[in-house]
Amino acid sequence: MARSGDNHKGANSGGGSGTVCNGTELARFMGVARTTITSFTKAGMPILDNKGPRKSPRYDSAACVRWWRDRDLNKARSSGDDDQLDIDEIRRRTELARMKKEEISLAVEEERYGDVEAILEELGHALATIRANLMALPKYAAQLEHQEASVIERRLEEEVYRMLEELSDFTVEDDDSSD
Repeated sequence: MARSGDNHKGANSGGGSGTVCNGTELARFMGVARTTITSFTKAGMPILDNKGPRKSPRYDSAACVRWWRDRDLNKARSSGDDDQLDIDEIRRRTELARMKKEEISLAVEEERYGDVEAILEELGHALATIRANLMALPKYAAQLEHQEASVIERRLEEEVYRMLEELSDFTVEDDDSSD
């Protein structure tokens, strides 16, 4: 029986006393598809050498079975840890959350965020003014009934601009102006 040598990635395959075989024979031996052997080889499964037909890889079956077993064991060990965070990660996330909370508190204290109630109150006043002006527009237009079209157009345009100007004058007043 042949002993295995270096794998294709340059690491020692750990020796072996299995049968030297090609990829198809190894696939049959391991009970997998030939494409699986190719994938395993790319993932680091040890090869004996590249002395097969057309320089194809040859494998030591024992070394490949050990590699497969170790790979599955490592997967099983690490899969249970996916849902668990190490203590350093928990501390890092806790500190990050604490910092974000402090930043928000500081921003509120520095009044970088407006008083939502005051903003909503002013917005309500602005909308009420818009509504009143729009409802009065037909009555204003009725007063221009016997005017020329150009005069009606100019006066309605002036009235709309007046409404828009009045709307642009709305600001949120600070209740605490004594500071």
